[in-house]
Amino acid sequence: MHSEDREVLTRAIGSGEYSQLVDVRIQGRNGRHHWFLVHVAPSTHKDFPRSLKTLVAIPIEERKASEAAKEAESTDFRLMLQNVPTMIWRTTATGQMDYANERYLKRWAQTLNTILGQGWKDSVHPDDRDGIVNYWINHIGSASDGMYEFRVGSPATGYRWHLSLCTPRCDENGTVVQWYGATFDIEDRKRAEHQLRWNEAFLRQGQVISKSGSIGADLGTGEHHWSDETYRILEIDRDVEPGFEPYLERVHPDDLEFVLRKLEGIKRNESDVDFEHRLSFPDGRIKHLRILINPAHACSDGLSTVGVIMDITSAKLAEQEMHRAQSELTRITRIATMSELTASIAHEINQPLSGILANGEACLRWLNREKPDISEATEAIERVVLGARRASDVVRQLRAIFTRKDPVPSRFDMNELVAETVPLLRSHIDHHRGLITLSLANDLPAIFADPVQIQQVLINLLMNGLQAPRRPDKAERRITIETACEGTGISLSVSDDGVGIAAEHTASIFEPFFTTKHDGMGMGLAICRSIVESYSGRMFAHSGEGPGATVGFTMPMKLS
Repeated sequence: MHSEDREVLTRAIGSGEYSQLVDVRIQGRNGRHHWFLVHVAPSTHKDFPRSLKTLVAIPIEERKASEAAKEAESTDFRLMLQNVPTMIWRTTATGQMDYANERYLKRWAQTLNTILGQGWKDSVHPDDRDGIVNYWINHIGSASDGMYEFRVGSPATGYRWHLSLCTPRCDENGTVVQWYGATFDIEDRKRAEHQLRWNEAFLRQGQVISKSGSIGADLGTGEHHWSDETYRILEIDRDVEPGFEPYLERVHPDDLEFVLRKLEGIKRNESDVDFEHRLSFPDGRIKHLRILINPAHACSDGLSTVGVIMDITSAKLAEQEMHRAQSELTRITRIATMSELTASIAHEINQPLSGILANGEACLRWLNREKPDISEATEAIERVVLGARRASDVVRQLRAIFTRKDPVPSRFDMNELVAETVPLLRSHIDHHRGLITLSLANDLPAIFADPVQIQQVLINLLMNGLQAPRRPDKAERRITIETACEGTGISLSVSDDGVGIAAEHTASIFEPFFTTKHDGMGMGLAICRSIVESYSGRMFAHSGEGPGATVGFTMPMKLS
């Protein structure tokens, strides 16, 4: 007999006249103990007293092994329920809670006794309590899985969002006998969802304000993504599947070939794709778009390319309006400049007209002789024609300067422009006692720009040079006009012998409304810069090595 079982068996034998059943371990011949069920009963034989006991031992090793396995399984199941990383609960068929694991009780800050029945609802947020109770009352009659989100906690500890899932256990007839449930803490998810909603709201508002939408595509599968603002910009219904085809249907016919070439680069997943084009709508409206596309990062949810589509129509219209205003200001400045050149203009027109008058009178005299001198008359008529052409050229140049029209770029020679412009300023040059020196480079390549605009720049630079503050020791003004070929550009500079440019003014000389003249508007050089930069040129200014200053510009050459 196993030492731990001897007392059990002894009590059973001494129990009196009643039978007893006890489980004990008895050692076999091999030295191992085995489980037996021992039946202890009083003797019933007439020849033996009742105080004698009859013992019958039946081996129960297999039953004990089965019981041990079941106990181990039960223990393991209890441990699992207590340690599973979620909150487990159970209710009766009528929804009355009769079990909750330790993790559940700890989160609810309750005990099993307080949570039984409907006690669990005391830990639910007051604003969510009626909702979950009504949901549960209605759901227990459905015999289906359920789900509900609510907050759990207390005013002292705060509340956290939770998600409860439940499923019914039914008998063979399909009748619900119990409900099993699990509750999960989803506070972090809720906060992330809240932040995501805020981010999405900010992104939507930002896209609406900036008139820009996001686009993305998986070039492997052909799947596309458009944001709401992209649909709005393209004016395409939200039920239309995003992709290249509906987008191309909106592209302006004149831009379609250009856009198709850009799309080929996007399909090859090229970097830094940046282009502009127009959209055309059935009602005749035009939109201007700017597209920016780049390959996506590895973590971009399967997208291989992402980008931004921006509606720049307002900016384009503003740019066109600014261009018109700038052109108008330029024309007004030309008129203001020409008003100062009235004497020179009159001189330039009067000179050929005087020649025409003199040659016409001479021609009449040659023809009125008794024997007309046809040869001399012919020469006089030819001089009249030359004078008329000269007067016509002057008028043509003045008409070009005063006419309101858009710039018309063309190829022209810079040296010829200088030669045509200086005579227009002759009277003004004489008034300022100026001496003009030309230093023009030979064989200059042609440039591509509007010659009237470039002539206006030259006139402005010459006028500034003539009107620059004079040094006390200088009675006359010396101006040098120089052209040169510098790399891929042609430069023109006007140098004077005045007091030069103060160092603190160098950075501001081309800014609007900056002037050192008492009656100046400060717009001349600013307009000059806008004209030159519109042809990819640049303005420059600096004080010379000697007296005076040099102001000029460089333009890209247009090779024949």
